[in-house]
Amino acid sequence: MATRKTPVKKATIEKISMLFTYRRLTDLLKASGLDKNKNFVNDLIHVQFQIYMLDAYLESQWELNKKEIATLWKPIRESLSTMGYSKKKIDKLVEEIEAYEKIERNCRDNKWPTKESMKKFYTTKSCDVRLIRHLIYKAEPKLEDMWKESSWKYYDIITEINDDVADVQEDINTFNGNRFLISILRKGTDKTRKEYMEYLTQITSDAAEYFTERMDRGKNKQLAAWIAARAKETAKLIETQTDPKMLDRLSDSLLLTQMK
Repeated sequence: MATRKTPVKKATIEKISMLFTYRRLTDLLKASGLDKNKNFVNDLIHVQFQIYMLDAYLESQWELNKKEIATLWKPIRESLSTMGYSKKKIDKLVEEIEAYEKIERNCRDNKWPTKESMKKFYTTKSCDVRLIRHLIYKAEPKLEDMWKESSWKYYDIITEINDDVADVQEDINTFNGNRFLISILRKGTDKTRKEYMEYLTQITSDAAEYFTERMDRGKNKQLAAWIAARAKETAKLIETQTDPKMLDRLSDSLLLTQMK
C-alpha cells in the first residue's frame, strides 16, 4: 500500500503546481511577496490537495457513499481551520465547492451539466481556483491595487473551458462532469462546437469591453493580455478536439454507459 501512495501524492502535487501556474495563482503569490512565506504556500497546496482528493472520488465512483464523502470533506475543512478560519467562515468559503459537488452528484440522477448555462457551470467549476485566490487576497489585500479580485472571472471561465476541452480524451475513462464531453455525447459534435465557439466569442468580447474602460488601472493590461491569449488557445483547441479523428474513442466513455 505504501508504495502506491507516494507516486500518487507526488503526481497530485505536480498537478497542483501546474494548476497554480496556469491559473496565475503563482503570479499573485509573487506579486504580493507571499511566495516567500513557505508556510502559507504549503497551506494553500494542502487545501487544494484535499479538494483534489474529493474530486478523485467523485470521478472514480458512480455509486457514491455519503460516509466516504463526509470523510473526504473533513480534511478540506480542517485545512482551512489550520489557516485560522472559523467554522462559520469556512462554511461560507466552501459553499461553491459544495455547489459543484452537487452538479457532479446530479449526473447520477440523470441531471446533466448541459442543463446548466455555460456561465453558471464554468463559474461554479472554477470554485477551487477562486477559493485559493480568495485566500491569497485575504492574506494580502493590496493585491486589489493591481487586479481587482472580481476581474479574474473572465480568465477563470475561459481556462475552465480549456480544461474541459483539453481533457476530453482523458475523461472518457472517468465519471468527471466534463460538460464539453457530455455535450458531445448528448447533443453531437456540431452543436457542441457551435455552442462553445459562440460562448467563447461572447465572453472574450465581454472581457475586452470590461478591460477597455479599466486598462490604465493597476496591471489590468497584463490580465487582459492573458485572457486574450487563453481565449485564442481555447478556440484553436476546440477545433482540434472536435476533429473526427479525435472523436473515435468517445463511444467508449464511461458516462455514456450511464446516460438515459
